[in-house]
Amino acid sequence: MRTLSAIVLSATLSASLSAQAYSDSFSYPDGPTVPGWTQNRGTFVLTNGRLAATSGSTWAYITKDGIQSTNCVLDGTFYYSPNSTVQFAGLTSRHTGTNQDSGLLMTKIQNNGGVGDLDIAYSYERGGAAGNTTVTIPGGTFAAYCRMVTLDSEFWMEVDADQDGLYELQIPRRTLTTVTAPGLVGMCAFQTTEMDDFEYFDAVLVPQPGAVPQIGTSYGLRIASTTPNVPFLAGLSLGNAGVPLGDGRKIPLSVDALLLTSIGNAGLGLTGLTDANGDATTAVPLPNDASLVGLRLYAGAFTFDGNRPLQIGDITNEHGFVIQ
Repeated sequence: MRTLSAIVLSATLSASLSAQAYSDSFSYPDGPTVPGWTQNRGTFVLTNGRLAATSGSTWAYITKDGIQSTNCVLDGTFYYSPNSTVQFAGLTSRHTGTNQDSGLLMTKIQNNGGVGDLDIAYSYERGGAAGNTTVTIPGGTFAAYCRMVTLDSEFWMEVDADQDGLYELQIPRRTLTTVTAPGLVGMCAFQTTEMDDFEYFDAVLVPQPGAVPQIGTSYGLRIASTTPNVPFLAGLSLGNAGVPLGDGRKIPLSVDALLLTSIGNAGLGLTGLTDANGDATTAVPLPNDASLVGLRLYAGAFTFDGNRPLQIGDITNEHGFVIQ
């Protein structure tokens, strides 16, 4: 097996930045055709490199062809539109692929009227538990990065309203009641909110319950992949620009001294084997050094697969955190 540092370094010389497991910047000709996507409910249009619904007050859904997932992370960028008042757009997972607003999970960022901005986020289990879970966006925003995490019997939404690379707001996790089967992934909308930069990660990286990135402790992380009983490797970096793999995927970290040190130092313990369910845990050792307080780091992980380019299998989302 090639050394891990060699894998990352050679990856930097391959194709241009593109995706984790999949991404789409919607850089297609304007019009109602969205290549590689199915408009399941409502209608959509491409305009100036962004996606928008054109079906008014219909809760519209569009899914990416060929991706079936149980656990995943979805990202997108969302823009307030002055062309309507009440409006929303968001992400959907475990979608049945039918012309229904049911049997799916969805999260959204919304304007409810009044001030013209995006000022609240919601999550719904459509066709499952009644009601919604929300978080208010202080001061509102005209654009935001949003993330949807679907993991086992829970899902939630995270919002980076100031687009600084850290998701500062999180809708509380919702426990699922009926939507438990694998399904399609995609985006959703109501009225004219614009969407862009869809990303899909086929493995999930989240903090372990109660974990705090505090100096002098180990910061626990959970990895949920699709592949049981295979090696995994986690790494750290100071950024999340992405390391392209040459096949349309990328590891969502930056190539810097911290990344090369973290993947090359077995003593850090950031490697191991996934279990029979494809899960694993690891922990980032944080030195007891007060000068590190306030430093932002990004963690990411991947599994190994001898049949994939550079032997890299599932790839997690990046997880940004600030040392306390």
